[in-house]
Amino acid sequence: MTDAARTTAFAFEDLKLGQALVARSSLWAVCGCGREAVIDPAPWVGQGMRRQPLAQLEARLRCQCGARRVPLEIRGLSEAPGGPTGGIHIFR
Repeated sequence: MTDAARTTAFAFEDLKLGQALVARSSLWAVCGCGREAVIDPAPWVGQGMRRQPLAQLEARLRCQCGARRVPLEIRGLSEAPGGPTGGIHIFR
């Protein structure tokens, strides 16, 4: 049996910045070195980039390890890691 709620699967390429602004969601950057950081999308929203795909915004992030491109994810509030986070910053 299924309930009345429908879930729609999105390909990663289809995720937009505006979807990270939905209640109970947050935007996270996850570097290959293991660092994770919550990203405040306000500067990008202020530049009118709400409809930009997340993949196009990855090049605007920098990690302390020197990575010049950091993948973005949209997570629910319950998916936030319990350990220390930070070290990834918006570059432009």
